[in-house]
Amino acid sequence: MERLRKEDLSLHHYIKNSVLDSFIETETKIPLDFVEDESTSSSYVYEAVSVMTPSPTSKGRGWVYVDDMYSSNEQSIAVTVYESDGGTVISGTNYMVDYVDGRTVFSSGAIVPHYVTYKWNYVSVVNEWPMDASSDVPIVVVDLDRTKKEGFQLGGGKKVSRNGNVHIFAYSTAERDDLKEILYDGFYLRSCPNIDFISGSYIDWDGTFNSGFEYTTISGSSKLFFEDIEARNVVVSTIPSREFTMLSDVNRYRARISFTMCHWEEA
Repeated sequence: MERLRKEDLSLHHYIKNSVLDSFIETETKIPLDFVEDESTSSSYVYEAVSVMTPSPTSKGRGWVYVDDMYSSNEQSIAVTVYESDGGTVISGTNYMVDYVDGRTVFSSGAIVPHYVTYKWNYVSVVNEWPMDASSDVPIVVVDLDRTKKEGFQLGGGKKVSRNGNVHIFAYSTAERDDLKEILYDGFYLRSCPNIDFISGSYIDWDGTFNSGFEYTTISGSSKLFFEDIEARNVVVSTIPSREFTMLSDVNRYRARISFTMCHWEEA
């Protein structure tokens, strides 16, 4: 994994699990349905039946997988599973959690879960631009653009600067303004860890927590700090067009924060 990708993942982790922590919501005692088609004799899959809008498992959201953004360990208090009587808590050693799709996976059929309580990310944090009106706002698109590297002392070492933007797509004016203010404050005079991701990212390919993850910062590098931060609202043209008609709901309440993300790097 190259440096740019690690910095991008570090920025996503910081925004999702620190800056936007006030937008983490909780759903309580949600029914779990057995998914027979995806279960085997050694893997019993139960899916949460949520009617929440936006969906907790829509793109860029998912269940909360760490209790602390600086931890190498899987969450211990964000997800609670109950037996069929709805009262007895099932130990987390009996199942794995698919944080992306909102599922619990048991290795034995002896324990039958019935409900789950979980924390989830209300704001979708993604790299991709929302492509249609069915995208569930609020959405935050993180975009790292130009890179500049320059020496900062006699001898080795350099300052690495990457221009970036955070695009906000909200449900209302109030939500847009709240997100804009919180994200701006998350950058202004702030820094975030430059994580190495030597054993991959937090979440494995199947949505479960990467048990081999190590929270290690990049050796010889400073934290990622932010400069030249500017926030403004974005007004989309009302000239009728097919594209505008398709995207009007998504584009109605928008803002953008531009910034430069920097770090000092040894030779």
